[in-house]
Amino acid sequence: GQSAHIVLTMRPRARHTGADPNAKQHGSKDDGSSGETQQAQSRLKKKKKKASFGGSFRAIKYFLLLLAIPFIVNYAALSKEARELVPKGAVLYDIGWGQKMLLSCSGEGAPTVVLDAPIGETSDVWSSVQPLISKHTRVCSYDRAGLGFSDRPYSNTSEYANDFSEAAVDRDKTKPFTVERMVDDLHRLVSRASSQPLPLILVSSDFSTMISRFYAQLYVNDVAGLLLINPMAEFLFHDAAAAEGRDELTWSEYWHRRVVPSMQGAQFTAALGLNRIALMLGLLNPVEPRMRSVYPESVLTRKKYLMCQPKHLSSAVSEYYFVNESMSQTQLMFRLKPFPEDVKVTIASYENIVTDLPSELTRDWSEGEMRLRQIHSASSHVLIPGEDHMSYLLHSRAVADVIFRMVDQWRIASHSKL
Repeated sequence: GQSAHIVLTMRPRARHTGADPNAKQHGSKDDGSSGETQQAQSRLKKKKKKASFGGSFRAIKYFLLLLAIPFIVNYAALSKEARELVPKGAVLYDIGWGQKMLLSCSGEGAPTVVLDAPIGETSDVWSSVQPLISKHTRVCSYDRAGLGFSDRPYSNTSEYANDFSEAAVDRDKTKPFTVERMVDDLHRLVSRASSQPLPLILVSSDFSTMISRFYAQLYVNDVAGLLLINPMAEFLFHDAAAAEGRDELTWSEYWHRRVVPSMQGAQFTAALGLNRIALMLGLLNPVEPRMRSVYPESVLTRKKYLMCQPKHLSSAVSEYYFVNESMSQTQLMFRLKPFPEDVKVTIASYENIVTDLPSELTRDWSEGEMRLRQIHSASSHVLIPGEDHMSYLLHSRAVADVIFRMVDQWRIASHSKL
């Protein structure tokens, strides 16, 4: 009984101290089972993590593929449209070093009327005016370098064409997308590459009026007259408001903070192919609704193409971006050389100016035009119907009538000299 008591009293102590070999073996089995469970849980976590990563990767892959679809569709369409949508009767002339520019001419006789589009626009804006002029005399419209179907200008002609002649070096002294280079382009196009009958009557609107005036300064004997429609003055960006202590929005601020970024945004979405998708869904229109009746269907189709063409929009952005430099070049030209008296200048304004622009910008534009009329003191001033910068498209007959008078005046004057 005593030994039994000893055994009974010691067993709990053995279990408590872990001395029982059976208890030790039992604990060893539990540890093994726990390890296997942890390994299984670890493998499960790795599988979940891998599955999660794989799902994220697939999501990113599908997202990139989704982004690539508009890009691929757009560029596939652009290559085809570039061949099919060239304006009927237009010719791509090599103006030198392999750079080609689009020129569309019709009609016969002298003088030759040359139509120059507003900033960032192509020759299509004259589609309702040119047919009217062609019944009376020779008339040409063109796409400036980089716009429409014309090649982008070379930033370094000498290296691009491997030509280090004086002509190439002189050309590289002018900056692409500025008035100075544009004037050289136009002269090469109409007087060398295509040899249009002289003299020229240059018709232009807003920004391109600086090109016309600069051209007449350089090539006095080639120009009979200028028609400047709603002209942009080269001193428009002069901050008169700040100089006079007025807290107003200036053209310089408006241009570089609103207009240029807006154009850059259109260029970016075109590069992604999103503009084409927006056109297909009816979220984007190639022209304002009131202008749809002005353009033939072929022009509307071409405008849709150009809204999807990054090259065209990039060139338009460059024209907008460097406009301040173009203004400086024009001012310098007028300081160096007086405007030729033999060149007849007509400035056309709209009868009723109503725009969405802030009133101070409309006022500054009108004041700039008044200063131009003072600079060209012998100029004629005419009013044409309309209320904003695109009104000449809606009143093509009124614009054509002004051009007819200029052509007739030159013809009468030239005949009287015989």
